Amino acid sequence: MKTPPSEWVWYGYAGHLCVGKRCAYHMATRIGGFLISTVGHYLPDGKKMETIGAGPDAFFETMVFRCDGETPDGDPNIVDLREIDSERYARSIDAERGHRKFCEKYAEKLLLDVH
Repeated sequence: MKTPPSEWVWYGYAGHLCVGKRCAYHMATRIGGFLISTVGHYLPDGKKMETIGAGPDAFFETMVFRCDGETPDGDPNIVDLREIDSERYARSIDAERGHRKFCEKYAEKLLLDVH
């Protein structure tokens, strides 16, 4: 059973990465029991973009985590910080397309809970 986009929950902040708040680019979407988080354009000094992962062109990344709904504050409740899927990108357009690809992939998953 596919989770329709009308049931996806979008968050306007970084869903992962300890320096995520220093990333100018961030998207986070909860689909059932999964949080898809994309971050990038990391500016530690406020001027020059630096990579956030392995490789010379890893300026953006998408990671997927198990999630069991939301906290009382409305934030995604990640139950395990070990990623279950991921991809890195050099360009923001690829990160946007990758985020959407992961959303579509996890909307197709039959197991939508964390158990």
